[in-house]
Amino acid sequence: MDSPQPPVILTPAKRRAMVYLKLGSICLLLLMLQIPLVMTNGVLQERQRYRLQVTEEIAGIWGRHQLVTGPVLAVPYAYRATVIHSRVVNGRAVQVEETELTGAVAYFLPEVLGVNGNVEPELRHRGIYDTVVYSSKLKVTGYFLPDFAVAGIEADRIDWDRARVLFDVSDLHGARSVGPLKFGDNREAVFEAAENVAGTFRPLVAKAAGVTASAKWEFAMDAVLQGSERLEIAPVGKATSVALQSSWPNPSFMGASLPVTRQLGSEGFKAEWQVAHFSRGFPQSWSNRLVKDEDMAGKIGAASFGVRFTQPVDAYSMADRAQKYGILFFVLVFTVFFLFEVTAALRIHPLQYALVGVALCLFFLGFLALSEFWPTGWAYAAAATGCTLMISLYAWSFLKTGWRTLVIGGGLAATYGYLYFVLKSLDYALVAGTAALFGALALVMFCTRRINWYELDVPGTQNAGAAQQ
Repeated sequence: MDSPQPPVILTPAKRRAMVYLKLGSICLLLLMLQIPLVMTNGVLQERQRYRLQVTEEIAGIWGRHQLVTGPVLAVPYAYRATVIHSRVVNGRAVQVEETELTGAVAYFLPEVLGVNGNVEPELRHRGIYDTVVYSSKLKVTGYFLPDFAVAGIEADRIDWDRARVLFDVSDLHGARSVGPLKFGDNREAVFEAAENVAGTFRPLVAKAAGVTASAKWEFAMDAVLQGSERLEIAPVGKATSVALQSSWPNPSFMGASLPVTRQLGSEGFKAEWQVAHFSRGFPQSWSNRLVKDEDMAGKIGAASFGVRFTQPVDAYSMADRAQKYGILFFVLVFTVFFLFEVTAALRIHPLQYALVGVALCLFFLGFLALSEFWPTGWAYAAAATGCTLMISLYAWSFLKTGWRTLVIGGGLAATYGYLYFVLKSLDYALVAGTAALFGALALVMFCTRRINWYELDVPGTQNAGAAQQ
């Protein structure tokens, strides 16, 4: 009959080496757990692409973001220019300079431009995805005061009869109705679609009958536009004032100018802009003879401003931000497990660490999946509760006592709750997250302040040595 094998007695150096080996295996496991986090992030990006595709489809049918430019007065004129022609003189080709009339277009912006609009956004759904679209009613008023001499445009012949008013929206598909253009003398002109008039705009065109030099020419018009995501106005007036109101409670004001006054509330917003011509970066009048059409169009677009109809922090953005805190969950839970091993003589296998880490990864995938069908808060709560219960019940099997399990479960629940607060607090997310890290590190330092790390031992080895003796 074989005698039992005596227990192995480890020297202090070997026991410390085993502790460090355990720490190394935990660190290696932390790195390996980044793989499922990356895979979960890949799923998130794929779902975001699906949503973007749906958003583009809805916007293509309803109307994309709208940039309103105009009205702008375009007046054709002719000027004398010296041109060089080839002529045959005495059987030889010679270059001859000649003076002839050449055509160009002068553009005049309104002296005063006022835009008053009411915007009604709504959510449109397709499948499990939704996007914000809007219908806007704009009332545009103002007046022109065209003067070639003041503008410094040399003209030998001005064709006032062919003067046109241009009004441009970036997506004509979303223009439900525009005009008619009403003049100060009660006359009207109907807007018609035109292709690339003079190259600067892709506008609607109306006849400017009766406009003359240096005469005040008042106008008024209405426009009903459909669009999505954002509405922008180009400040083409020498003095531009814009007033927008909407029932959307989460506006994001954007562009080259911010509102001078705004009122925000749960029932919507009201905002007013005031822009002077010297702050917008382009002149009050110009000619396509001297200024490239593309350059002027770019300057006008760069000076635009408006409002973006954003949704509150959605599930995808919250899931993306939550995944950035994944390593924090691993470190906190594994630190508690290792401290239990050091202080309570427990033996926790690396595989048990790994299973708990995988369970923590499943929280992010579960939150992402549930958020596509449930409200964000409910989806987060369900995923966090399921993950906390699964880890707590599993940890009970090797932590041996209920209070240790309660530490793990309560700590996870508190961490998930605080993370939700951080994710919802856009403005204070950084300071809240940093405070949480400071607090967690301070707690670990407090709990380990009495541990002599030079005398660390693998649980069970000392008892085995004592029994042998």
